[in-house]
Amino acid sequence: MNIIIFLIGVIITLVYLMSFVWEMKQENIRKENELLDNKYYYTRNHSIERKKQPKLKKGSQSRMKNYNWKK
Repeated sequence: MNIIIFLIGVIITLVYLMSFVWEMKQENIRKENELLDNKYYYTRNHSIERKKQPKLKKGSQSRMKNYNWKK
């Protein structure tokens, strides 16, 4: 009787471990497929929207345009 209870416990444990390993494999396959798939790339990886800062001066340049080389 004790051997039958022990074997039932071993079978239940093995089924649980096999299902756990199978679930981990399926999760890895799903992640690999998601990384290979380019569908919805920007919505998946770039969910943070960034607002541009407004320009302080309109038409300003960082350097002088016409240099006066002859002095």
